[in-house]
Amino acid sequence: MKIWLFYFHFRYFCSLKSNSSILVLLFSDTTKIFLLRIFIGTLLILPVSAWAYDFTPDLQKAYSEIFKLRIQAGKDLLAKENPQNPFRVYVENYADMIEVLNSEDETAYEKLVSKEDQRLEAIEQTDRKSPYNRFLRAEIKLHWALLKIRFGHEIKAAWNVIQAYRLLEENQKLFPHFLPNFKSMGCLHILIGSIPENQQWVSNFLGLKGNIQEGLKELEIASTDKVWGLEANFCLLFIQAYILQYTDKANTQLLHAVEDHPDNLNLNFLATAISLKTGRTDQAIQLLKKSPYNNSYLYFPVFELYKAEVNLYKSNYKQATSAYLNYLKNFKGKTFVKDTYYKLFLCSWFEGDEKRGISYINKIPTAGSTIAEADKAAQKFYENYARTNTLPNQALIKMRLAFDAGYYNEAREKAESLSENSFSTTKDKAEFNYRVARIYHKMSDTAKAIQAYQKAIVLTDAHKDAQWHFGASAALQLGYIFQEQNQRLKARTYFEKAISYKKHEYKTSIDNKARAALTAMKF
Repeated sequence: MKIWLFYFHFRYFCSLKSNSSILVLLFSDTTKIFLLRIFIGTLLILPVSAWAYDFTPDLQKAYSEIFKLRIQAGKDLLAKENPQNPFRVYVENYADMIEVLNSEDETAYEKLVSKEDQRLEAIEQTDRKSPYNRFLRAEIKLHWALLKIRFGHEIKAAWNVIQAYRLLEENQKLFPHFLPNFKSMGCLHILIGSIPENQQWVSNFLGLKGNIQEGLKELEIASTDKVWGLEANFCLLFIQAYILQYTDKANTQLLHAVEDHPDNLNLNFLATAISLKTGRTDQAIQLLKKSPYNNSYLYFPVFELYKAEVNLYKSNYKQATSAYLNYLKNFKGKTFVKDTYYKLFLCSWFEGDEKRGISYINKIPTAGSTIAEADKAAQKFYENYARTNTLPNQALIKMRLAFDAGYYNEAREKAESLSENSFSTTKDKAEFNYRVARIYHKMSDTAKAIQAYQKAIVLTDAHKDAQWHFGASAALQLGYIFQEQNQRLKARTYFEKAISYKKHEYKTSIDNKARAALTAMKF
């Protein structure tokens, strides 16, 4: 499901064909998403220091407005401040980054490129005895890493991250109680901990150390602080939803954060994205109704996707179609364009207009990109359709949508009206067993879930060259089941099996979740 604003899944470079590829390995799909959410979607409100320059009340207000996604209001406040103030330099960089990443405007990016060195130099010339000198430079390097990733400069981005890490590491040695470092180093430790196990020698070679649990502890320390509490909790909730297992407790904390900050569109978007991702469609609908979104905020095309998604889940296909078309009309980038055409196909097909639906399918190969996992899946769907000239089983897709929406009773009813014999292909049989298992799992019928997951694995393993994700997904869920039952060895076996599958469209996210679970169990 889409992530709030900077909803980018990035290419995963897994081969070591040259020295430059070593740097690229720092950016798997999930770790790139993590960087985008943490360093773009997180407000770093710094305490006023004894430095020659202060983070003045107006600068703090400007940063707060930009964090809420009121970019123009923030810029208006910045204009009143000393242009040499490094905090102003940092906040300006923050605002520029958000606008460029939101628009995916390559021309705007090229115009902005020269400002990276200018801004870094302006901060570097200030008092090096202050922890803010290294901290602000590290943050700007991380912001530019995100911009470079987005526009295809992964190697340069990797160097930015390495340099930021070293600045923060030095800062931590010199100023061990400097709280901003806990937050930023915590994020980087989680990033480094997300590197695949068989490639961790890369980070070790570069002197980068960290793991997910270490990063979580650092963020938890920051979450107790009066200034950093909201930002640290923001990071932790994102990690819980996208890397670990999202719990009811975490969901309650997220909703409380939104309620406590009703004008914060950033938090509202995060909560909406997580709600849709975790099968809480009705919760997402309520969040959209309470959204503070108006003309005082920057325009975000992803808002159209949220509206489209909830309407698709509620079978309001005309409304969903309108929102998906609005996304295509107003978004000039490439992310989620293929997936949007796939969803437009579903809406037309479900309404009985197969001809129009197929016209949307035929737009998939030439539209957008295949950077996002959802776009990869849409492209794979197109290729299967082009090869077989056969549409998928509609009942299976509707069962999946009901489950994804969190309507488990409806999904179960649809599942029980079918059987494995309802499907003619092994792929459909494997998917059916996986979807049924997910339904039983969510409804706490663990025995039936285990049986169906295992059947999905058997069917997938019989066609490994086909690169279906059902076996890997089923193995991950079985790992979670046995982890909860404290059957550690069984859990380990299934998490490792989940990682063993190659080249399916969800490999990076599944691998990261499996590795996080193994780390938590200290394997």
